[in-house]
Amino acid sequence: MNGATQRLSSLAVSAWVLGVLGALGAPSPSRAQPPKPIATIETNMKAVGELYECKRKQGVLTVKVRFKATGGRTELDLPYDGTYVVDVASGKKYAVLRDSDKAPLATTSQFHNDRVREGLEPGAAFSAWWKFPAPPPTTKKITFVLPKSEPAEDVPITDAP
Repeated sequence: MNGATQRLSSLAVSAWVLGVLGALGAPSPSRAQPPKPIATIETNMKAVGELYECKRKQGVLTVKVRFKATGGRTELDLPYDGTYVVDVASGKKYAVLRDSDKAPLATTSQFHNDRVREGLEPGAAFSAWWKFPAPPPTTKKITFVLPKSEPAEDVPITDAP
């Protein structure tokens, strides 16, 4: 076998292995797995939230949540004014950051300036993020509050390098 034929054979075997793994439901090496949740948020909107990132960097705290529909079709409705972070140790509440035009530094929804609004089909998922002023470096955990949901308490903060 010459070098070109060996490379083609190797590619064919790799493609076959990936196809078999995919057919068996095994994760494909090329497909990124969703991050594991660090907190679960029970909502009153027929959806559950999986908080998978709470990162502090340069004075800003970013929170990311993946929502999954748990029943039939559902509508997520999360006003920015009702979404906040609490530093329980100091008793301080942090609202969603806004830019100079007062637009929220958060996931936005078409036609809705004041909230995240998204329809989810059964089994579908939707990810959203929000930015807040970061609590002081001595704060290691926060409570994350979303409207129409139980608070996510004792959420660990990861400090970015």
